[in-house]
This record gives sequence, C-alpha cells and structure tokens, in this order.
Amino acid sequence: MVRPTAAQLTVPLSRAKDLTPLASILHVLGTRTRLESLQLLTQGPRVTADLPARTDELHMLEEIGVVSSRRVEKQQLLWSLEPEALVRVACCLAAFERE
Repeated sequence: MVRPTAAQLTVPLSRAKDLTPLASILHVLGTRTRLESLQLLTQGPRVTADLPARTDELHMLEEIGVVSSRRVEKQQLLWSLEPEALVRVACCLAAFERE
C-alpha cells in the first residue's frame, strides 16, 4: 500500500489526479476493530494485546501513517496515535464534503 503524503491529503478531490491515497485511507479505516483501536489510542499508547485490531490491521494503520509502533519487549509492540496524520485525513474528508 502506498503511504499518502501530506500534499496528497490536502489537495481538493476535484483537483486530485489520483484518488488512490484517499481510497487506501478509507479502506484501512473502514472496519470497526480498526476504528475502535484508533479511539482507544486517543487515550494514550497501548500494547497490541490491549487493542481490538489484529497486528496485521495495526500495521495497515501504520502504513497510512495514523499510528506508529515501537518494540517494548521481545514480542510486544507499543502503538501510538499520530494526530497530525488524522488531522490531514480529516481535512481531506472535509474538502470532499464541501464539494
């Protein structure tokens, strides 16, 4: 999956040459477990076991830049929300709504 750039997420959709980044984002955010995981991460970092999404789903969120992970133990990842990325996604969706 191609990680969208900030520039791609701020171009109005009517002027976007390629909607692939937005489609990727909507696909990744389009499941209940991933959205619930994002909601939990708004309260602070959490380990994989404390999130409803599977590890592969969390890696999908990481690929589009809305979360990041770091290893805290041999078999444990700590996940954090990337608020700037969520702001870019929200701005992109708001531009779509205005059109």
